[in-house]
Amino acid sequence: MWRPTWRGMAERLRRDFVAGLLVFVPVGFTIIGVWWIIDQLDRLVLPRIFSALGLEGGQPFLLGTLVTLLLILSAGALTRSFIGRGALGFWERIVERIPVARSLYSVVKQFMQATMGEGTRNFRRVVLIEYPRRGIYCYAFVTGSVDQGFPGQQGPLTKVFVPSTPNPTTGYYLLLPNREIRETGLTIEEAFKLIISAGIASPGGELPVATAAEGTAAGERASGR
Repeated sequence: MWRPTWRGMAERLRRDFVAGLLVFVPVGFTIIGVWWIIDQLDRLVLPRIFSALGLEGGQPFLLGTLVTLLLILSAGALTRSFIGRGALGFWERIVERIPVARSLYSVVKQFMQATMGEGTRNFRRVVLIEYPRRGIYCYAFVTGSVDQGFPGQQGPLTKVFVPSTPNPTTGYYLLLPNREIRETGLTIEEAFKLIISAGIASPGGELPVATAAEGTAAGERASGR
């Protein structure tokens, strides 16, 4: 008599505990992560300035974060000017002469440009292709089209970039016939989240995948035909 009741209560408690974890863990990690970022920004620049002036311990909370953000904005505005571009080019020439620093700087710069920079604007849409062989699919970014095919290849070709996981700044450049392109309906931002997270942060629901004929029509529309 009591066994079914106990099992029902245990099952209900288990479901409630799992549901609580699904809420508590993402919220908790988000709060901890945001707080850690704010704390790092708060201690990044201003404490060193105060230390140089002999004012240790006199920094108001969040003032360092504000100063760091203002410096980032100033650096962004400066790099858009002629003097800023020259100074940045001079810095990159120096870094290129240091083996370890060159590799680290290149990786970080490419990652930031791919995820937050204007380079993503060159990606027109997210498609699905069969790669590296038939029957295996992967996401790719359309970067343009080629009006004339190669000898033995009739019709226009679509230029795509296949990013790697979890670093989407590296990958492969491919030329594919329009008929082999399938539309996904994903935005560039959704695709980047999907690739960087190795498929964990996938959009909710099933992804709409067009047929081969629809992919051909979309490719022709994109190329102006």
